[in-house]
Amino acid sequence: MNTAAFAGVAAYLISMAAIAPEPASLSVGVTTIIDVQQHYTIIDKIGTSYTGGPVLNLSEWEINMEGITDIQLAFNAKGVLDVATVKADKLHLEEVVEGLRSKLEMTGDQSSLGSEDIFFRYGTTEVIVESHPLDSQFTVNYISADFKRARTLAQQQYA
Repeated sequence: MNTAAFAGVAAYLISMAAIAPEPASLSVGVTTIIDVQQHYTIIDKIGTSYTGGPVLNLSEWEINMEGITDIQLAFNAKGVLDVATVKADKLHLEEVVEGLRSKLEMTGDQSSLGSEDIFFRYGTTEVIVESHPLDSQFTVNYISADFKRARTLAQQQYA
């Protein structure tokens, strides 16, 4: 793997937490389903989000960046991105975490049995980096406050 690709994954994941993303990037509360349809090929419609919109899966070839292995997107009923879940090769973890720490407010860090979840916030969006010791990948979740509330209500309703 070359250094350019290594830097690219971190830069891409950090840019997803930006308030003013690039036109073809993905950002919670900004990107619409129309934006995604114009810039990406949707390979799978997984279901319906807690906030009433579709949940889609993009393949790593859609981003065309070595190190990104999977992307799931959930939209609200208005077609605005509510959640983005991105999986990446673990060799990018340290650079991504350090980059997020330099740009966002860190709100928590939970560790158990080698697993680590690090929580960040920008505006009303929560960014969670999840790393498990036996996985060769880590996950970054970008979650809107509206989605978080809807998920909590659904969990309470069906508990």
